[in-house]
Parts: sequence; structure tokens; C-alpha cells
Amino acid sequence: IWDSLKNRGLNDFAVAGIIGNLFAESGLRPDNLQNSYEKKLGMSDAEYTAAVDNGSYDNFVNDKAGYGLAQWTYWSRKQALLNYCKAYGGSIGNLEMQLGFLWQELQGYSGVMKVLKCASSVREASDAILLQYERPADQSETVQIKRATYGMAFYDEYAAKEESEAKIMKNTEFVEKLKDIAVNHKTLY
Repeated sequence: IWDSLKNRGLNDFAVAGIIGNLFAESGLRPDNLQNSYEKKLGMSDAEYTAAVDNGSYDNFVNDKAGYGLAQWTYWSRKQALLNYCKAYGGSIGNLEMQLGFLWQELQGYSGVMKVLKCASSVREASDAILLQYERPADQSETVQIKRATYGMAFYDEYAAKEESEAKIMKNTEFVEKLKDIAVNHKTLY
């Protein structure tokens, strides 16, 4: 998920803010059916996904159950997700399908995209996703802090890893440069 969003040109703060919210919504499980609907519909996540994919369950759009990474719930958003997956020949529960759809859907949220493109903190990006894109019933300061904290955990894990890899790369390049200088100046032992 991190790499997919980074490859779309977002900075680490934006990516972490998005992932923190997706974690809060679904635990980052693309086939996640809203827990209260598993009992109501009598289906597990996998059963629901398979039934929608094979057409044996035809109320996906209107059942009001949250589904997927972003827990899409509203009928028009679920219809758009279903149409996207059908157009690309993938399962509604496929991670790559949902990341593609998420990105496409975010393009329609110009205010959110404006924040994400120049986010200067995880909290800023997280709040944009929470308050303008996800828009759950509870948007309290407590929820904002919780989701930003999730985002910071991903930032600490993945952004720090990228920086370490960049430092290793720089160190490797530096060693190569030193070798080149030594060879060209005949100072290599």
C-alpha cells in the first residue's frame, strides 16, 4: 500500500495519513466486510466477496454495509467500486483493484488532493482524509488524534526505512566515488 501510494507521487506524510485512516477503517484488509454486517448477512468477509464477485449476491450496492480498505458504504461509491473492478476484470476484494479505485476516487476530492500533494505533517494529511474523504459519524478530536497516531506509526516504519536505504545508497555511492578517486590518483593500496 505504501509503495503504491508513493509511486503515485505523494510524499511520506500524505501516504502515512491515508494509510492510518485505512487502518482505522479496515485493518488494511481489502476484503473486510463491516463487522456488524457479517452476522446480519450471515457471511464472512471471504463469502461476501465471492458472492459479490460471482453475482450470487446482488445487493452489494444497496446493502449499506461498509466494505474494503476504505469501508465504502454509500451506494454510489460502492457502485463505482463495483464498476471499476468489473471494468478491470478484478475482484472487489483485490488490493490492487481497491488502490486503483481509491486513487481514482480521490481525484474527485480536489480539496483533499491539494492537501495531500503538499502535506507537511501526517496529522494534516490524516485530517484531510478523515474529515473530507472518509467522513465517519465520529470525527471528534479523539478520533483525529487516533488516526493520525496510526499514520505516524506507518510513517515511522516506512519513511524511516526509506531514509535508511537512501543513506546506504549515498554511502555506497560515496565509497564508489572514493575508489574512483583512489584509482585515478593511484592512491589505492
